[in-house]
Amino acid sequence: MKKNFCVSIIGLGYVGLPLALRFIKNNIDVYGIDTDSKKINFLKKGISPFNLNKNYEYLKYFKINNSRLSSNYNLINKTDITIICLPTPLDKKYNPDMTYLRECFNKLKYILKPGHALSLESTVYPGATEELFSKIINKKKRFKLGEDFFLLYSPERENPGDPIFSYQKTTKVVSGYSKKCKKIAKIIYSKIAKKIHVTESIKAAEMSKLIENIYRSVNIGLVNEFKIIADKLKIDLWDTLGAARTKNFGYRPFKPGPGTGGHCIPIDPYYLDWVIKKKNYNSTFINFSKKIDRKMPIWSFSKIKKILNKKKMIKKILFLGVSYKKNVDDTRESPALKLLNLFNYKKFRIYFHDPYVKYIKIKNKKIRCLNIDYKKLAKFDAVLITTDHDEYNYNIDKISKYSKIIFDTRGLFKDYKKNNKIYFC
Repeated sequence: MKKNFCVSIIGLGYVGLPLALRFIKNNIDVYGIDTDSKKINFLKKGISPFNLNKNYEYLKYFKINNSRLSSNYNLINKTDITIICLPTPLDKKYNPDMTYLRECFNKLKYILKPGHALSLESTVYPGATEELFSKIINKKKRFKLGEDFFLLYSPERENPGDPIFSYQKTTKVVSGYSKKCKKIAKIIYSKIAKKIHVTESIKAAEMSKLIENIYRSVNIGLVNEFKIIADKLKIDLWDTLGAARTKNFGYRPFKPGPGTGGHCIPIDPYYLDWVIKKKNYNSTFINFSKKIDRKMPIWSFSKIKKILNKKKMIKKILFLGVSYKKNVDDTRESPALKLLNLFNYKKFRIYFHDPYVKYIKIKNKKIRCLNIDYKKLAKFDAVLITTDHDEYNYNIDKISKYSKIIFDTRGLFKDYKKNNKIYFC
């Protein structure tokens, strides 16, 4: 691998674009490929198509180098390494949907040349990287995998909305098909990360990504079940969790909420569950966390609906926050949207505000974000806290003062003085 290598990144989304900017920041030439023409047009103007934590100043790179952005895969001929950062969602039956990756490789197999390195960062089931790529590469017999063509895997570790997150602090896991592949992976990612961990096999690296997020899924499922139990026992959940977190060993706090969202925690358990079923094994903890995750928006809705039934003439409801986590504009798998759909189905008049999201679609109906003057909260029959953005925390006194009823699914008001118009759900 030559010292002054060039990188092409396929998929300039929440993983690919920040990755591109990190390479640019470290003086690596980057070429970007994405099938979304709107995204490409934004980047050619030096504008991010979504909210970024940092590195905005490096977007001017694409404004200056317009020719390095395209939907045409032939762009990779100008580079030495191609990194794939495409989504791997679930299909309607909750099975891994590898369509984006398969379509990607169907294009790449006619373009790839000896001496090139290909790295996958998408979340996949163990064995998928070699299954999708190495068998097809070997069939072509134009090069020998691991010797004059290099297959790598490095699971992404993005943490959107976290200003403290840094590749300079977070270890980058890498692996490769052969010793040469691992060595090249280490050279490439050492340009953007200080700490590199090399696994013995690609499968181990693939599995590490799933374990990281399933660990969180199981523990969030656990604390969400405690939320239901505490409600039935009429115990202050936040008081209980505050007490538990004073223990300085053997306990790590997780926050309850209306469910999980994003592209990792709600999806990764299904990837591992799918692949181990092929080995005639059914998971226990993983399956249970999936059930709790799917249950939470319905449980929150049921509790809110029960309270609303006691309070007549409540129809106009404002949702505060629709992204899946605070301080990001990503609504993928957001539990807030699931709640919105439930209220919409029951024909409530629903509105939303989110400082990061301009509009959402509910059953093909576009709903635009309301501009909020917190004094106008009094015009709504009820306010739902569905994402705990910092902006709401900064304005918590105003939200409390002007709202008629508050349903808090995130614990934003956990330290607030108790009053009879705040309900935790």
